[in-house]
Parts: sequence; structure tokens; C-alpha cells
Amino acid sequence: MKIMVWAAALLLSLNAFSQASIKGKITDEANQPLTGATIYIEELKEGTMTDLNGNYQLMDLEEGSWTLTLRMLGYQIQTKNITLEPNSALTYDAILKEDLSNLDEVVVSASRHSEYLSEIPASITVVGLAKLEEFVPSTSNISEILEFTVPGLAVSTGTFSNWGQTLRGRSLLVMVDGIPQSTPLRNGQLGIKSVNPNDISRVEVIKGATSIFGNGGNGGFINYITKNPTSNEKIEGTTNLWGTTNLAKTNDALGWGIHQSLKGNLNRFSYYISGSMEQTGNKYDADGVPVLPTYGFDNTDIYSTFAKLEYLLTDQQKLTLSGNIYHSAQDSPFIPVAAEVEVFNENGDYTLVPGYGVKGTIVGEEPTGTTLVNGQLKYSLNNIFQGTTNFETDLYYQDTENVFFYSDKFENGGQSVINAKKYGIRPNFNTSFGSYGPTNITLTYGVDLLKDKTNQGLLDGRLWVPNIDLMSWAPYAQSTIKLKNQWVLKAGLRYDDMNMDIVDYNTLPYSAKSDGNFSPSVAVEGGQLKFNNLAFNLGVRYIQHQEFTPYISYSQGFSIADLGSILRSAVADNINDIQLEPAVTNNYEFGFISKFNNFQLEAVGYYSTSNLGTGVVFVDEINSFVPSKQPQRIFGGEVSLDYFSWNKKWQVGTSYSYVEGLTHGVDDENNLTYLGGDVIAAPKWTTYINWQPTEKLNTSLRMTNLGDRNRFDPFIDANDTWAYRHTQFPVSGYTLLNLSMGYQLKSNLSLSLGVNNILNEYYLPARSQWAAPLNTFTGVGEGANAKLGLRYNF
Repeated sequence: MKIMVWAAALLLSLNAFSQASIKGKITDEANQPLTGATIYIEELKEGTMTDLNGNYQLMDLEEGSWTLTLRMLGYQIQTKNITLEPNSALTYDAILKEDLSNLDEVVVSASRHSEYLSEIPASITVVGLAKLEEFVPSTSNISEILEFTVPGLAVSTGTFSNWGQTLRGRSLLVMVDGIPQSTPLRNGQLGIKSVNPNDISRVEVIKGATSIFGNGGNGGFINYITKNPTSNEKIEGTTNLWGTTNLAKTNDALGWGIHQSLKGNLNRFSYYISGSMEQTGNKYDADGVPVLPTYGFDNTDIYSTFAKLEYLLTDQQKLTLSGNIYHSAQDSPFIPVAAEVEVFNENGDYTLVPGYGVKGTIVGEEPTGTTLVNGQLKYSLNNIFQGTTNFETDLYYQDTENVFFYSDKFENGGQSVINAKKYGIRPNFNTSFGSYGPTNITLTYGVDLLKDKTNQGLLDGRLWVPNIDLMSWAPYAQSTIKLKNQWVLKAGLRYDDMNMDIVDYNTLPYSAKSDGNFSPSVAVEGGQLKFNNLAFNLGVRYIQHQEFTPYISYSQGFSIADLGSILRSAVADNINDIQLEPAVTNNYEFGFISKFNNFQLEAVGYYSTSNLGTGVVFVDEINSFVPSKQPQRIFGGEVSLDYFSWNKKWQVGTSYSYVEGLTHGVDDENNLTYLGGDVIAAPKWTTYINWQPTEKLNTSLRMTNLGDRNRFDPFIDANDTWAYRHTQFPVSGYTLLNLSMGYQLKSNLSLSLGVNNILNEYYLPARSQWAAPLNTFTGVGEGANAKLGLRYNF
């Protein structure tokens, strides 16, 4: 018996000693390590992932000949036949090539981990680095770039405010690397311009109601993904210089800008830092008249800084410290002349004389603009729990100051300012089950903790919106099941628990129409408000053939109406009598992507409902804003087509977006009325033609067409005259053409020229039209203007 035990032990020992291993490093074509690449041996059902340095190791492998498969999102799959001898230690390094053949993109925002765009059952637009660099010669305004590139996003307002630039007819949440820039407790709607476009590597726009990141994203969210400090050198950089002018009238219209970035790698430490300055001159419409300075871009100083520092603690651990400051200040030599509108009859015939600027000053007026400060410390730990899980957590800080224009809507006039500070921590886990074989199950889970303090006052010290202190926590889980490269099923849920403290305050007398009819001041007793909501999402996508990858999905969004606007116009004397409640949005959509060798087609249709309006409405009879209590139904569709010539010299594309919305009384679902222009955008059609006749020269011609939207009838107002209600004013369409060209002078030096509105079209942006009843925001768009730029790499 002892002999048998001894023999069995010997055999087991010999078998153990005969085990082999394999290790190596996976990099891209720029010799940068690829973190999270999978290494899998199908026959042995053994696999692992690379660490932060791109290294991997598989131990205790059986001897024999096997097939090694290497995979990484965004890169071509690579296979290698290997032979493992007994007791051998094989080393195999590999370089993966980018997968450019399937026109796909890698997205991280949709579920907080990397996924292919074509495998996500949702409507997503990714504006990559190449597309951003195509637009930078024409504009430094990210809002104008997104207007053209994102179907479903309303056209730019032509100002630094994005009020009315909704996404599919609903409010949107803006983020920089996941840090919220919007101020949903008192929505100043200035968040789209939060970072310099030169510091963005890509923009991910998730459309439709979503609970992935919580409050404020009823229509979706925009996430700016900033550039990473990837470099093979100790120091390298890019210098951008540009000058701008108006071509309709050049008097004092010259502007200039500079952006400098540096990056490098010092062993385990890498960095990216940048700074920019920009000054704009006068802005004129097509007739040479100064454009309305309210919310304007004329005579504005814009400063920005950005830094991202990474340090590898170990092969599995990394620290990232990042932050940015974005500051704009308009000090215009012009003062606004308000628009005039007159409605003649019940048919709605009208005349509209736009506002404009005239030389002058307002005593005591401070420069208007925004200051945004972001800070983020992120810790990453990969391959824990037997290599199945990656962990990431971040601490972030965000500080906002939005200074608005002088307004006579306050007694004795004044300028308001929104102040908001946010602190948050977000631990996040991503676990993969069977991630190396044909069936892949991924679970992303964590919790968001947020403290937000917001108020709005006047620069002279008067308080308009009281201090609102928000504390919230939100656990969430998102799962993705990928079945045999044929189906992707995604499901998730999020629970938001929000608690707010509001101090006692007095409302300010206010006249929304600037007619001297000021609302009375009301003393309001503060208190605590509590909201909670459970939201979930479900979607499925068929992915076997890239020629047709359809999906269907359902998702919920959750937001509090613009609380500050409600509090500042309160008529109740106790906060608990204001009857606040959250708006919950249900979004249903169906769409598909079709990809072929030279072109891509994407189409989507959607329908969304909400129990309340997702904002506030103006009531003429009481001359004030109140929360929208009426349920909404919004529906629409988007289609886009892109074609690439076989020799890559031609690119042609077009997109069309249509959205419509209806509302009804709480107890009368059959009495439907159309939603206003601040919610529903007129149809948008875009087309572009890119031509690269030589390796050194490239050109781009882009067209944006806004359609008409006339849905409303006038009414008899308190002065016994015909009038349109606030935001319910007809919109007449227009067409704009923009041209840009780039020429490569040397391998590291290029010249660019952009001309916007090349036909010098006289037009009123959509917001200038639907906001006409208030007179304050109706101005003409800028006439023909140009930007000349020089770029140097070293």
C-alpha cells in the first residue's frame, strides 16, 4: 500500500514539474503598452489580461501545440500557433494593429467600460480626434462642432449660452471625463463650452433617457474625453496659433488665439499639460450691424489650462491626477437694443425687428461669462479577483461661476451669478465572466456619492435663488451578455436617493417681460426636500453581420426640474407647499447600423414620455416661470450616411434629424398642444464633402440647413393685442455654408483657413426666433467670418 501511495505521489509530482508557462508584452504600433488586452488558449480554456504595462503571464499550462489568441477593443485580432515543451517558459511579445476596416469606435461612457459602438443597444454619436481636428480650423466653439456632427442635437444658439440646444427635445447633462459640468439645481445652461477643443481626444454623446450618470440626463449626456499623456519621448508638443476676423465688416473685428500643449514619458511618470489664450473682436451680421451683445462672443477673453499626470505604482496600479480651468469674460463696447415684435391678427402674421448692439456702456456692469474649475484624482487597479475584475475610483471637485448680463428685469437693475460647487467619489468595478471565449458576461457596478451646493444671487449682494445643499448617493449595476458574437443583451438599474436642504429666503421682485410689472417679494420658509427614484434600462442588439446590426431598447431617465427657477418665483410661503416632484422619462427606440467597405448607414426612431415637463414654463398671466406639470410625449428620428472613396481622397456624408413634441393636461390626454421651441428644435439637415487631392492639401465644405417650424396660434394678451406666448413663436429656416482648408507646409508644420457663412447669409438663429416674445434674446447671426491658423509639432 505504501508503494502505491509513493508511486501516485511521484506521478503527480512529475506532472506538476512538466507544466509550462508563457509570458510577454502587448503594445500598439506606437510602442505604447495595451492595458486590458486578452490572451486566450481555446483548447485549454485558459486566459488572462495584460496589466498597466501591457505585460501578461499564463502559468501551469499543459505541454503541447496550442493556438494563442490576442484581442483588444479597437485592434485587429491576432492568433499565434505555439508549442509548449515540458518545463518550458516561452516568451511571446506582440504588436497589435488598429482595426480600421469596420469603421467602428470604442465607447466608454455608455456603461462605464470599453465597448464597441456597434455592440451597444443605444443611439450613440462619437466625435473622434480626426473629426475634431477637421473642425478646429474653422472654429474654437465646441457647440458649433457638435451642432454639425451630432444628429438629434439642436442647432447652436450663436451665443455662449446653450439654452434651447436640447438633445432630442430634452435636457442634457454635460461632463468632462465623467465630471458633471451642468448645474441642474439651477440650470444656467452654459455647460457645453466647458473645455478647449484642442484638449479633447473625443466626444461621446449618449442619446435618449439614461440613468447611467443620474440627475439631469433626460435627453442624454455629452462626455468630453480629454487627451491622455501617451508619448515615447521625454517631451514633445504642439503649438496652435490663429487669427479671426469678420468679412462683412472688419472694423475692430480682428481676434487671435494661441494654444500650447506639452506631453512626455519619464519611466513610470507621464504627463500632458496645456494652456491657451483667445481674444475675439467685434462681431457683425451680414449687413455690417453689430450683433446683439447679450450672451455674445464679441470682445471676449477666453483662457484655459489643462493638465493630466499619470504615475504607475505597480504593473496593476495607476494614479491619475487631472484638472482644468476654463474662463471666458465678455467686456463689450456695445449695449443691447431690444428686439421688437408685432403680431397683426389671429392668423399670426407678424413683423420681427431683431435686437442689435450700439456703442455705449452700462454703469457698473461687470464682464459676463463663465469660470469652470475641475479637479480629479483617479486610482486604477487591474486584474483583481483572479484576474476577472478591474477596479477604478475617483475623487472629483467642480466649481462653477456663471455671470450673466445686466438686466432691467430686477428692481433697479442688476446682474445675476450662479455659483455651484460639487464634490464626489465614485468607486466602480468591472467584472468579466468567461471573457475569453465566445460567450462573455460583464458586470459593471458601483456607487456615486455627490455633494452639490448651488445658489444664484446678484453681484450687488441680493440673493435670488437661496442656498441649496444636495447630498445624494446612487448605487448602480449594468450587465452585458454577449452570446457567440451574435447577440448582445444589456440590462441595468440605478437607485438615486437625493436629500436637499434649503435655507429661509425672500424672493426678489422680478419682471420677466421688462414691463415694470414686478412680482411681489415673498418670505419663504426653507426646509428639507427628499427625492428618490429607481430607473432601469434594457436593450438587445444583433451583431453577427456588420451589414445590418439592429437594436431595440428601453431606458429611463430621472431629473429634478430647474429647482432654482421654481424657488426664485415661489408664491407659497413654505418650501413644502411648492409641491415639487421629479420628472421621470421613459425612452423607447429602435435603430440599426449598416457598415460596408466604403460607407456606413445609421438610422434610429424613438418615442419618449415623461410624467411632467422636464423644465419650467412661462405663464403670461402671472408674468412668471412655474414648474411644468403637464406630461409630455416626444418622438422623432435620425438618419446619417457616410461614404469613403476607395482611395480615401473623398468623403461625403449627410444626416437628417426630426423631433416633435406634444403635451396635454393631467386629466385630459386628448387635448394635445405642441411644445415650444425651447424644447423642440426645428428639423436639421447637414451635409459635408471632404476632398484631399494631394497628401499635403485637404478641403471640407459643410452645409447646415434648419427647417421651418410653425405650430402655434397667437392669443389676445392683457393689453388687448395679439401676441405669441413665450417660446411658442414660429421659426423660419435658413442654410449656412462653411469652408475649411489645410495645407501641410512641412512634416511638422501646417497652415489652415476656415470661412464660416461663406455666402454671408442674413439669418436669425432658431433661439432668436422662438424667444422673440421676451425681446431680450433676439439677435442676428454673425455674417461671413474667417479663421487663419498655423500648427507646429515638435
